Amino acid sequence: MKLDDYLNANGISGADFADRIGVNAATVYRIRTGRVFPHQKTIRAIIAATEGAVTVNDLLLSQQQLIRKKENL
Repeated sequence: MKLDDYLNANGISGADFADRIGVNAATVYRIRTGRVFPHQKTIRAIIAATEGAVTVNDLLLSQQQLIRKKENL
């Protein structure tokens, strides 16, 4: 499940989630939109905070989709 989908489905704001995982809201926004790939520590925090609903593979797929979109522009 994409992080954005998880947060929307659970009614969690980016700012609240950022507080949970120890990063700033801008970082969560960039991860949600696939603009950046999170550091290993942040990946672990996301997986723990979502109780495994968002996996490292989900984060990788989001990043790969963004790269493909940019290549097709």
